[in-house]
Amino acid sequence: MKIAWLNGNPNPKFGGTEIHTVQMVKELQREGVDVILLTAKNSYVDRHTQGVKKYYISFPNSLALMSTYRLMRVLKEEKPDFLVANNGKEYANALISAKLSGTRVVFFRHMERMKEWTVRKFIFPYVDFFFAVSHQVKNNLIEEGVDPKRIKVIYNTVDEERFFWREKPKDSVNFLFVGKLDEGKGVFDLLEAFLMLLEKKDSLRCFFVGEGRMKKKLEKFVRERDLEDRVLFTGYVQNVERYYQFSHVCVVPSKETEAFPRVAVEALSCGCALVVSDVGGIKEAVVDGFNGCVFKGGDVKDLYEKMLIALENWESFSKNSLHLFKEKFSRDKIVRGLVSTLGIIQA
Repeated sequence: MKIAWLNGNPNPKFGGTEIHTVQMVKELQREGVDVILLTAKNSYVDRHTQGVKKYYISFPNSLALMSTYRLMRVLKEEKPDFLVANNGKEYANALISAKLSGTRVVFFRHMERMKEWTVRKFIFPYVDFFFAVSHQVKNNLIEEGVDPKRIKVIYNTVDEERFFWREKPKDSVNFLFVGKLDEGKGVFDLLEAFLMLLEKKDSLRCFFVGEGRMKKKLEKFVRERDLEDRVLFTGYVQNVERYYQFSHVCVVPSKETEAFPRVAVEALSCGCALVVSDVGGIKEAVVDGFNGCVFKGGDVKDLYEKMLIALENWESFSKNSLHLFKEKFSRDKIVRGLVSTLGIIQA
């Protein structure tokens, strides 16, 4: 099988689709799949992929006609079995290039909904297959008119050489947030709930890993209450896996719906108990009462109560998170599921 993987975002900054591309290309190669990578030169994807055949094609917008023509030429030359496109603004270009070159095209949907109605109406009906990063995204695709038979849920995979379990410290319990420090991510709700927990047990710590518009406001809130030794802001870190490995409970308190954040799988792979909101696809990483808890998004009291449950049960939740990861989210399950599905389509 030969796959052309497209991620032509020239922006030097990176997001979930770029991380996903780097990891999937690596895992597909490990699985023995012949992969060619179509990416923007000096992009995050380009800088973080080695040992793969590359063609440099940039898609700064959805009307990159010359890039579309170049992509078509590459597909005609390489003759891959599938073109996999990841970013919404590349979809139209990918479909046109694939159809003109006689290549099957697969869209990977990382976002909950496709905002552009023109793409839903004029592009989606002609796509051969869709991969959705959660059942939430799959259901949205069905609502947008895609035949359920053309959709398969393929969760995010993580680098298991980086994200793995290490024995948790026993002297105190650490809570963890990883992501943008923005209002919609529920960071103030988490902070308020954590302060309530400190009234029960004052030896707890909470780490906020990431940057965002609300960082200074959060730091001021903590400083005014003299809690700098209990609540710590790390900023962006390269070795985020270390924080998962010494944290006991990872909290994803989003108030705005999300497709399926990588944070949830990274936390599972490192054996963290999970406390997540009920919005979007996040809750698919939790079996309530088994490896964590689901709370009502935006409800601080409910968040506090679920964090308290996780605090009291973190050891069993941690063990169960590892079990759930191996059963549902391991690289073998994800990558082999993707390859198997493409094999069925190919046949």
